[in-house]
Amino acid sequence: MPRPAVPGPRILLVDDDPGVLKGLRGLLSDEGFSPVEARSAADAARLLDAPGPPPALMLLDLRMPGETGLELLARLPRPLPLPVVVLSGEASPGEAVQALKLGATDFVEKPPSPERLLTALRNALALGELREEQQRLREELARPGHLVGDSPAMEALRQLIARVGPSDTAILITGETGTGKERVARALHLASGRKGRLVAVNCAAIPSTLLESELFGHERGAFSGATSRRLGRIEQAHGGTLFLDELGDMPLELQAKLLRVLETKEVERLGGSLPIEVNVRVLAATHRDLAQAVREGRFRQDLYFRLNVLPLALPPLRERPEDILLLARAFAAELAGPRTPLELAPGAEEALRAWSWPGNVRELRNFIERQNLLRGDGPLVLRPEQLAGPTPLADRSGRLVPAEKSYREHVDGFERALIQAALDEAGSIAAAARLLRMDRGNLYRRAKALGLSTP
Repeated sequence: MPRPAVPGPRILLVDDDPGVLKGLRGLLSDEGFSPVEARSAADAARLLDAPGPPPALMLLDLRMPGETGLELLARLPRPLPLPVVVLSGEASPGEAVQALKLGATDFVEKPPSPERLLTALRNALALGELREEQQRLREELARPGHLVGDSPAMEALRQLIARVGPSDTAILITGETGTGKERVARALHLASGRKGRLVAVNCAAIPSTLLESELFGHERGAFSGATSRRLGRIEQAHGGTLFLDELGDMPLELQAKLLRVLETKEVERLGGSLPIEVNVRVLAATHRDLAQAVREGRFRQDLYFRLNVLPLALPPLRERPEDILLLARAFAAELAGPRTPLELAPGAEEALRAWSWPGNVRELRNFIERQNLLRGDGPLVLRPEQLAGPTPLADRSGRLVPAEKSYREHVDGFERALIQAALDEAGSIAAAARLLRMDRGNLYRRAKALGLSTP
């Protein structure tokens, strides 16, 4: 049984002429869009105010009885909730200019040629997606916990991002797992001012057999199962930034193809014969020692030099203990809400600073999230004993300190502490299961296996 077609972007058509609406509806439906009709500015306003996400775009006639298209455009909130393309056969040049000043993306004269209209719509949709991406990036960068810290290392990092962000220079971001390499890449992209998107690829998360198609795209029929053309991530990043996370896990044969893209600024899809020009700034990240990988023949030296124009090393959290409490408070505000204060029991601040945080900022955030999950009502209180057991201790160099316990004993100890805290907080198996988002029977059996008494 064939699967139903996925509905295309919703386009709000605003025009008082039924014949025009019928023609537009047929054209847009044939092109895969989902048209929604309004025969007046008032009808369009009601549709825009209805619950749920707004249409992806509005195609707006300027001259209509009652409220005009210009008047509707002028009273929409700023920034506009959706891209607007103006369509009119009677508007004066002054009205067209006014519509563009009010935020319209394009102006198309009636009767429009299908090619001109579709080009205007697709350009407006692409611009709307870009604005959403930029807004999402700004919101993410403004979230508590992003690049937080008063340490000299963090201040130097922020200054470096501001200085090199606007360039097109390739940057290799290195650092241990959990130090925030992708967040730094997003900050660099936002500082670049590039008009395209940030496209991220985790080279370790995609099987090597699929990574080539994921990066370079393919033409229809390029291989079994390639039933349609697909743009690769490199093409998707045209005009923007390509972020290659865990680059050290990329197979050698793909490293050669990536190097060619960087040198020629062209990409060839699998099964294709023509090169496609791309304008992409490349950021790469790894927790591996790429210089050592080059010496061992696991990474191409020429690609390493090409990407390592500006190395940017992120310090582990244990090397900036003065930032730990700031990050903890930021994560608490993010996860528990700014009205829930973070309180420190005696010795908690010293314990936070003394902990080695082998998982770095990610581990600290997970720790705060875990304590917030177990806190119930009231303030979020951190106690030194909460840091006794989740992770093996490490010295300041990050090397694991020899411990008498085995890995299994460490894991059981953490699970025992977590379940006991939930039982103490909730007072019953059923309530603790809800708190931990576990099946009640599974929680009961696990508690018994760990030697815990259940209320």
